[in-house]
Amino acid sequence: MILSENPDTPIQKSFLSLPPSISIKKAIEMMAESRASCAIIIENKKLLGIFTERDVVRVTTNTNLVEILTLAELMTKEVITLKISETEDIFALSRLFSRNRIRHLPVIDEQNQVVGVVTPHSIRNLLKPEYLLRYVRVMEVMSQQVIYGLPSDSILVVAQQMAIHRISCVVIVEPQTLSPIGILTERDVVRFHKLNLDFTQVPAKDVMSTPLSTMYPQDSLWSVHQRMQELNVRRLVITHATGELAGIVTQTQMLKMLDPTEMYHVMEQMQGIIDQQTKELQQLNDKLQIANVELEHLSSVDELTQILNRRQLNQFLAHEWERLANLGKPLSLIMCDVDYFKAYNDTYGHLAGDECLIKIANALRQATRQASDLVARYGGEEFVVVLPNTNSSGAERVAKSILNEIKNLEIPHSSSKITGYVTISLGVATAVPDQTSSPAILLQIADNLLYQSKQQGRNTYCLEVLEAHPLTT
Repeated sequence: MILSENPDTPIQKSFLSLPPSISIKKAIEMMAESRASCAIIIENKKLLGIFTERDVVRVTTNTNLVEILTLAELMTKEVITLKISETEDIFALSRLFSRNRIRHLPVIDEQNQVVGVVTPHSIRNLLKPEYLLRYVRVMEVMSQQVIYGLPSDSILVVAQQMAIHRISCVVIVEPQTLSPIGILTERDVVRFHKLNLDFTQVPAKDVMSTPLSTMYPQDSLWSVHQRMQELNVRRLVITHATGELAGIVTQTQMLKMLDPTEMYHVMEQMQGIIDQQTKELQQLNDKLQIANVELEHLSSVDELTQILNRRQLNQFLAHEWERLANLGKPLSLIMCDVDYFKAYNDTYGHLAGDECLIKIANALRQATRQASDLVARYGGEEFVVVLPNTNSSGAERVAKSILNEIKNLEIPHSSSKITGYVTISLGVATAVPDQTSSPAILLQIADNLLYQSKQQGRNTYCLEVLEAHPLTT
């Protein structure tokens, strides 16, 4: 819908109107094409709802919804509207935006039909010099709690930050100095959908707006207003003279200064908003922390045995190798393999085999009671026990304890060629790590020793000590 614009009114009569049946994906494409910050949902000339850039960011965090939902399912249905006669007082409009924390106000005529939209941007374009206090400094109204990301963050990670914190942009900073080098906004996210970018793979550094036009905390709001008009932007990043990130000023914050009453209470109001946002952010952070803990658990624990998996083993082993190399302390490793496990599966079935592995894992944990020790599933019926700061004597005691724990389980194994129960073979290696070698060498030596145990009849261990000399390839 495009009508002639009146430069003396804040009503934008050019706006994007869409039916509720249109898909979210198509709506995003049309918003990107028309550079619209919102879509007004209308059917049979009746206002049904609104869909904004913020909604695009929110749905971006679950890309499956983009493909399957329609505007009717995701639009905001309870829309605050204005009569044409209510758009004349820009001071009242600015308070309405601030009080309801919105950025779009559809305007309706006497027949309740939408004739335009009022935004902070359209109000700002009407501002005369006398409306802004030239001596109000940026530092008095800027938001100092700026959400920032790194150049290597994917578009999806940045969009998730916008959705979680309910913000319109994320400042991209240089990792070492935290100096701002770019910015990504809600409008950018809309445009990226139109370009069919891979949100999980494309890093922020490839698509962020750069170089940044920044201002200082000591600058006047009038200077900010002029810069925004010059660049046709809705926010400006504020930096200290040293280049460090200081805050951000948006057109919504500037509108608060239009009301003389607001000028005297702006700090109090901002503090209230910050407190509320901090509370909401804390609640979101708590939920995110729980989700992160669950995700970390899933990524580091073997699903069947509930002990650590090979990925976590590699990380732990690399860390302990470097730490003990610096301390000059020994590291022992036990490679474990269940004897005749294929025959066990063939005889009792794979479900019984799974139960057997679970019991083996629990027995290994019982045999290693030190908090610093690690038990991990290496793959199939193989397990690895890592014993930091443990010499060969200590490792041998643990190996004997493992054999004893497995024996006490008395898991029947009629297909075993050794006894009528499940047994395990071990390869035990001890070394003093050094910076010129890697833990892969110790794993290989332990695996060779495990093979020797198998050759010697199984249900035993072979041990080799390499403490006296550095490991080499």
